[in-house]
Amino acid sequence: MPDQRQTHFRIDVLGPLRLTGRHGRDCTPKGAKNQALIAMLALSPGMERPRRWLEDKLWSSFGPEQAGANLRQALSKLRSALGSEADLLQADRNAIRLAERQVRVDLLEEIVPGDDRTELLEGIDVRDPEFEDWLRQERAQLQAMINRTQPSSNRGILITCRSDGDTAAGRDRILADVLSNQIGENIADQVRAWRQADPDSVGAPDAPPSDVLIQSQLLADGNSHMLFLKAVHQPSARILYSRMQRVERLEAITNSEDEIARTVFEAADQILGKIPHALPKDRPETRATALSRLALYRMFSYDQDALREAYGLMDQAYRHDENGLYLAWGSLIRMTQMMEMSEEDQGGLMEETIDLYHRAMETGAENPLVMSIVSKVRSTVHGDLAGVMDLAQSAVERNPVSAFGLKALSEAYITAGRLQEAYRTSARACAIAKSSPFRHWWDTGHCLIALACDHYEEAITAGEAAARAAPLSRPVHRTLLALYAATGRMDQATEVARRMVKIEPGFTIDQMIGDPDYPVRTLRGKGLLAPLGALL
Repeated sequence: MPDQRQTHFRIDVLGPLRLTGRHGRDCTPKGAKNQALIAMLALSPGMERPRRWLEDKLWSSFGPEQAGANLRQALSKLRSALGSEADLLQADRNAIRLAERQVRVDLLEEIVPGDDRTELLEGIDVRDPEFEDWLRQERAQLQAMINRTQPSSNRGILITCRSDGDTAAGRDRILADVLSNQIGENIADQVRAWRQADPDSVGAPDAPPSDVLIQSQLLADGNSHMLFLKAVHQPSARILYSRMQRVERLEAITNSEDEIARTVFEAADQILGKIPHALPKDRPETRATALSRLALYRMFSYDQDALREAYGLMDQAYRHDENGLYLAWGSLIRMTQMMEMSEEDQGGLMEETIDLYHRAMETGAENPLVMSIVSKVRSTVHGDLAGVMDLAQSAVERNPVSAFGLKALSEAYITAGRLQEAYRTSARACAIAKSSPFRHWWDTGHCLIALACDHYEEAITAGEAAARAAPLSRPVHRTLLALYAATGRMDQATEVARRMVKIEPGFTIDQMIGDPDYPVRTLRGKGLLAPLGALL
């Protein structure tokens, strides 16, 4: 699964080769051998191959000198085509490599095609027998991977949640149990899973072994306690997560205070990220988790093509595991496409958004994460305050440590005009989601809520954090543009306006100020569009 590193390039090898650079720019090279060179490096160990190996695969009928010259010429053309992004290719006298930390490759992200007819490097025609042999081997490996990952029966992930047996005091044991179960609940919100009682404690020695064991231990240390958490993949004994932290007051656990809620949220998120690596690939919940996690990375980039891909991935997740959560995420993706104005058929997106969230509620009405997502979607699509508030409050009651539920509740409060409650709830959601790879989603929401509460400096800080993590997000850049202008930072406002022209084709400040349908309702209501006139 993707990690939190900063990447600039995406290479798609499933179907026709495609290389996408910064800001979604299509950098796919022309010429079959140039494409083949990129593809072979992308699929090689460490994304590196010796020069001679590449020469043998692409110019096998040439002598060493001519093959070497051909490789140098291909590299020169590739660097020229990449322009300012030529740092993707690195070379020395012995080897050629891609800047691995800057690259993502679709086939290497725990994903295999949902359609087994998908072809690796479709349409590539290099006409070299050595390359064709390499390509046949790679396609055979892909087919074997597809065959291995055909879904088996869906029994759900089994999670045993318990306190460590060495915990002494009865109260400490109970609180440790509470923590383990909160982590298990947060995982079960996001993937089909069952929390399993410890078979020894309930007298069920023949119960199937759990997939994941979550253990918590509280140890008295003077006037405070040390908390030790550990999650283990039982069949392999691999540690999926561990953490040691001091708990000054045990009431922090019973009250689900921020420091504890953040730990629970972080633990569940990191365990979920490891599940596709640990569980067998033929289990539907394994594939669905991998697909949905990748979809979230795509969705929260806010790029037009990435949003389309995110929906396709989430749809695949649902086909592998008919969990209403994936329908709810699908409705949010469709709503985001509407808000980003990235598709022409706005009416069709609206209909699909509504259909998806209705189906999500039919199959996942008890899931607090489904409630949270649907609350946000309903608020944007219908402005249904009573329904939105009911869903958000129910989500938080069922899972008080979920940053998703708190975000939904903060937005329900803002719709109801309860500004200070919205601000406090949003700030708590951001604090809990601090370690999330999608933290910018919470930062974007907090930017708008802080703005509504006239905390402009805090809104700018949250907006800048969101823009760094999601440089293609139109809403956060629109908000920063207005905030910079309103606070007299015209140089920064001018820079954001230039960026908006790149990420939103056809953008003009005139439209932002004068078009009543342009999506800046909060900014318009706060009177923050007028200062933009100084930029005209």
